[in-house]
Amino acid sequence: MALAFAACSKSSTGSTSSNPTGPTTSDTTVSFASQVQPIFTSSCARSGCHAGSGAQQGMDLAAGSAYGAIVNVASREKPQFMRIAPSKSDSSYLYLKITGSSLISGARMPYNGGALSQSDIQTIQHWIDQGAKNN
Repeated sequence: MALAFAACSKSSTGSTSSNPTGPTTSDTTVSFASQVQPIFTSSCARSGCHAGSGAQQGMDLAAGSAYGAIVNVASREKPQFMRIAPSKSDSSYLYLKITGSSLISGARMPYNGGALSQSDIQTIQHWIDQGAKNN
């Protein structure tokens, strides 16, 4: 399955912040719909890697599907981790994948096109740590 990730690539090179409201801080409430989903759409779903019925690891990150596919759902690569464990970014597998943690299997995501910006990573981290609400 890790090889399937290797085949994925972003449609553009480099990574720019897709967070329309700018960087977040731990005391700024993060909205899934307006801040987190756009990151998933531009960096994960648009490339086709994590969208639709053929989504890698069955993790569809397209709008309308992403929340249900990740929050309190066990990772297929490492089932001992939830993809997103609300309030626990340090044990959320999706967060570990985008930060390149030594706890992951396979490669850091997104695989091609460069890592997410620090701002996007912080937005996702804050959303998780705030309870990963579907807002």
